[in-house]
Amino acid sequence: MVRRRIRVPEIPGSSPGTPTRSFLNIKYNRGMANPFRSEKFRKIFIGNIALALAVIGLGVGTFLAWQYNDKLPQVITPAVPYLSLQEMESTLEGEQRTLKQQIAKTDDQINALADKVKIRQSGMKGLIDAADRLKAQAGITQAKGSGIKIILADSDSPLNVTNAIAHASDLRDLINQLWQNGAEAISISGAGSMEERVGPLTSIDCIVNTVLINGTKTVPPFEIKVLGDRDRLISAINDRTALKSIYDRVDKEGLKFTIDDNVKEVDIASFTGNIITEHVKIK
Repeated sequence: MVRRRIRVPEIPGSSPGTPTRSFLNIKYNRGMANPFRSEKFRKIFIGNIALALAVIGLGVGTFLAWQYNDKLPQVITPAVPYLSLQEMESTLEGEQRTLKQQIAKTDDQINALADKVKIRQSGMKGLIDAADRLKAQAGITQAKGSGIKIILADSDSPLNVTNAIAHASDLRDLINQLWQNGAEAISISGAGSMEERVGPLTSIDCIVNTVLINGTKTVPPFEIKVLGDRDRLISAINDRTALKSIYDRVDKEGLKFTIDDNVKEVDIASFTGNIITEHVKIK
C-alpha cells in the first residue's frame, strides 16, 4: 500500500510548519485587515446583537401574553358575576334548609327514644319529666295550643323610606314585650323562609335589607306566632306606649302591624338553630 502525504500550503510570511488555526487567521495572515481589531466595529456588532435579542424577547413576550389572555374566561356581561353570586346564595340557602330538616328529624328520633325510655324505666320518670320541662323552656320541642298570630310588614308606600319598612329592632322590641306578658313560645317566619323558633339563644340581626334570625335570612312580611293567654297577649300588643316606635311609624309611614283575628290556636316549630354550650353549667 502506498501512503500519500498531504501537504498543507504554507502562508506567505509565516515560518515553515506554522499551522493555520482559523479562517480569520488565514485572512489576516494573507495580508487582509482583521475587522475585530477595530473598536468601532466591535461596538456596532455588539449593539446589533443586543438589539436583535431585544426584538426577539419583545416578540416572544407579546406572543405569550396573547396566548395567556386568550385562555382567560371572558365576562360576557357585568350581570354574570351577580347571577353567579345569586346562584351560590340559593344553593347555600337550600343546603341550610336541608340541614334544618335533618335536625328536626333527629329531634323527633330523640323524642321517640325518650318515650321508650319512659316506658322501660319508670323509676327514672322524675328525671325524664324534668328534662322535658327544660327542653320545653329551651324551645327544642314543638309547642301547640291557644295563642295569636301577628303580622309585621313594610308599608305599601312607593317611597323608599327607612321608617316605612320593618326592622330587626322592631322584632326585638315585639319579642321582649311578648315575653314580659306571659308568652310561652314564639316563632317568626318571613316571606318564603322556614319558621324560626325564638329561644334563649336566638339572635335577631339586620344585614342591609334582610333580617337574620338564628342565622337564617328572612325578609318581610313577618308572621309571629305566640303561644299563651290570648287576652293578655292581645292587650300587650295594643299597648302603644310599650311599642311606641312601631305605632308611630304605623301612623306616619303606613307600617303594617296587625293581629290575625282568624287564628285562635298556633302550632310552633322547635328550635333548629345552633346550641352553644360553652358556658353551660349543670346544677
